[in-house]
This record gives sequence, structure tokens and C-alpha cells, in this order.
Amino acid sequence: MNRKFLVSVGLFMVTLFAALIYISPRDDDTPIEQPKPPVKKIQVYVSGQVKNISVVELEDSGNLRIVDAVNLAGGLTDLADTEAVNLAAPISDGQHVHIPTKEIFLRPTQEVSAAVDSGDKVNINTADAERLISLKGIGPALAQRIIEYREQNGAFKSIDEIKNVRGIGDKKFDAFKDKITT
Repeated sequence: MNRKFLVSVGLFMVTLFAALIYISPRDDDTPIEQPKPPVKKIQVYVSGQVKNISVVELEDSGNLRIVDAVNLAGGLTDLADTEAVNLAAPISDGQHVHIPTKEIFLRPTQEVSAAVDSGDKVNINTADAERLISLKGIGPALAQRIIEYREQNGAFKSIDEIKNVRGIGDKKFDAFKDKITT
């Protein structure tokens, strides 16, 4: 009986010791850090009248708006039609945001022709969008691309260099080459 009693007391002591270790408070009271969830990112294609047409990547906070994507694309150009797009609308991954061009009303064709025919050539290094639009075949979007090209690459060294602008080929160039200068 002695032996059974000692074994029982030994098992009881081991069990009690294990229970005390399990329920005892830790010496270090610092909370256990939970791993942070990965930041979800979304990509949005922004085109049209923004300074840098591109795919932008945003951290998805759950409250992203079109204006956030536009700002990452460099902001709006002067020709952007802000009334045609709700900049406060929410965006989602893979969305295409297009900022259209304002409608620019030109002077009557006779006035434009008279200005160009009078020998007043358009300086492609200094002309604003309205002046560029006065050239045959140049609309608001192409005028903006000409301005963006010279902002990124510097002044045109010759009138032929305007053909480096996307959308101006030999045929279009031939239509206005006598009306431009550098």
C-alpha cells in the first residue's frame, strides 16, 4: 500500500506542477504582436486629360476615389473637362478612368483662315492650345500632345520634329507645314 500511495502522490504532484505552470502569468506582460495583414493594392488606368497617362497603383484603404488616381497620374491638364467626370466617385481594381477634353469653341473658320493666311505663322514652341488648334488637322487632344511633347523634350529644333508627336504623320504635317515655325 505504501508503494501505491507514493505513486499516487507523485502523479498528483506532477499534475499539480504542470497545472501551475500552465495557468501562471507570464513574466513578460507585452502583448503578442499579431502579424499585420498585407496591404491590398489596386491598379487603375488613367487616360485622357491628365499630365501622365498611366496605370497607377494605390493602397486600397476602402475609400479610394477617382481624384486619388488622377492625382497619382500628375493631375489634370488645362483642357480637362472636370464637369464630365465625377472625381468623388469610388474606384476599384482594374478600372479605366478617362478624363475627356473640354469642348473648345473656335472662332469662325474665316477668322482662323485670315489669321493664318496673313503670314502670321504659328510658333510650335510657344503657341498655346487655342493657337495650335487653328492649324488644319489639329484638334484639342493633338494640341495638348504637342504641348506635352515640348514640355517633356524641350523646344522643337525644326518644324519636322513635330512629326515625333503621336498622331502627326507625313500627311497631316504636309497640311500645315507652311503655317508653322520654330
